[in-house]
Formats: sequence, C-alpha cells, structure tokens
Amino acid sequence: MSAIKEFGVVDKSTGKYTIAYGILFEKTANTLEALNGTLRAAKKQKKVAFEKELLMMPNDRDVQVVLLEA
Repeated sequence: MSAIKEFGVVDKSTGKYTIAYGILFEKTANTLEALNGTLRAAKKQKKVAFEKELLMMPNDRDVQVVLLEA
C-alpha cells in the first residue's frame, strides 16, 4: 500500500513503515473508499500487520498499521 509509505514513518527498530489507522483513514478518505477491506485482504496476504481483526473509526484510530512488504 503506497499510502502507508507516503504518509507513514519508518520505525527505527524494525526498518518498516508504520502509520496510525486514524491518520491512514483521514489521508485516504477521498481516494480509497474500501480502506478496511483493502487492509484485511493485505493482512491475509501478509503484506501488512495490525493487532485487531477489524479496524473501525474512531475506536481504533491509534492502532498501528505496519507495512511488511515494500
């Protein structure tokens, strides 16, 4: 997901891009209507990681989404 690279930051301990779900949600609201479905599919393919099964705003705004594959 290019939006994670574009808007996220590199975690110095892992070297992977990471972004809070709330920021990703806000930055892609006008361009990516199915963010949650896209993230779930990417998680199944082991391209991203996050702690919960389903991310919902506003409760999960601080959950970190980690890009596993560049």
